[in-house]
Amino acid sequence: MKKKVAFFIESMVVGGAEKVLIDLVNNLNPEKYEITVIALFKKSVYTNYCFEFDEGFQPHVKYKYLIDNTNVLRYRLFNYLYAHMPKHRMYRYLIKDEYDVEVAFYEGWPTEFVSFSSQNSYKIAWLHTNQHRLYQNLTISQLDESKRIYQSFSQIIGVSEAVCQSFNVIFPNSEPRCVYNPIQDEWITTKAKKEHIKRQDVMQFVTVGRLIPVKGYERLISALAQCKQEGYSFCLWMIGDGENLDQLQAMVKQYHLEQEIDFLGQKANPYPYIKAADCLICSSYAEGLSTVAIEAIVLGKPVITTDCSGMQEIFGSHECGYICENTEEGLIRAIKEVLRKPINLDYYKEQAKQRREFFALENRMAEVEILLDEVIK
Repeated sequence: MKKKVAFFIESMVVGGAEKVLIDLVNNLNPEKYEITVIALFKKSVYTNYCFEFDEGFQPHVKYKYLIDNTNVLRYRLFNYLYAHMPKHRMYRYLIKDEYDVEVAFYEGWPTEFVSFSSQNSYKIAWLHTNQHRLYQNLTISQLDESKRIYQSFSQIIGVSEAVCQSFNVIFPNSEPRCVYNPIQDEWITTKAKKEHIKRQDVMQFVTVGRLIPVKGYERLISALAQCKQEGYSFCLWMIGDGENLDQLQAMVKQYHLEQEIDFLGQKANPYPYIKAADCLICSSYAEGLSTVAIEAIVLGKPVITTDCSGMQEIFGSHECGYICENTEEGLIRAIKEVLRKPINLDYYKEQAKQRREFFALENRMAEVEILLDEVIK
């Protein structure tokens, strides 16, 4: 008999974790598992994003949302009830089906919500980012509440060893388990061939991500301004949208980088741009396991990245590019090294191609199914 597994997410707004969830559930064996994805909200509660992924859920994956937060009155009513009603009652009111496994696939709302489940299910909490950033400003009582929440779970999963270690520092003896994200490597390669992208005859960089503070795009623009001032020629495609767009565009004008930096907005298919670029840049202050860095390696592209969680693991023993100090100065040094010695990129491309095999979809999905088979008896 198929085992019923529910994956909870805050919403299906565009983002790395949401894309990973699509890849994961679409490739779970439908003969073994009955999969349901449950979004707490119809749309993001933080932004006006209405972007939809180029690839959605396969027909065997059930999808539903609990709260239509596009309706202002319903959203206000939910917030009032969630603040005043016992959380276990709220869970029972919203969740009618029974599941063998309940997976809180993101920190925050989904994890808190699943912690109030009274079902006799195996509960898994999935960590996607360095936990230090999430807990550094919490009070003792807030930390105690987080500890209570995670103690209600049967298993805690981290997307990288670095993420697991960061959680264990905050909650000693928690013993989270590392399970790397699945990546549809063949699908990405196919999508990258869908469009031919014209580019200028200079070093072409690309970055892909939501335009939010943690991605460090302001220091990337500042670093590139320094490179231009020193006489280097380059271009950068910035793919993504978000709350910092106006600020970043103002910085580009301030530094007179309009000819070097193009804001391309959100792209349903960013892979032709990654394929056409010479190098991907990740300027993040923090990551869990960067999906776009892995996608670039799958496409055989070198990566310049700050030294944040998961990057050393993504590269493994291969030199897939530069992992620089997690500062603006570190970015400047790494970018200038590429601009001074572009011939080195050929070596990093070969290293990336060798590393691709580690992220092959069949390898990563086998690990996920081992996890589920262990807990579903």
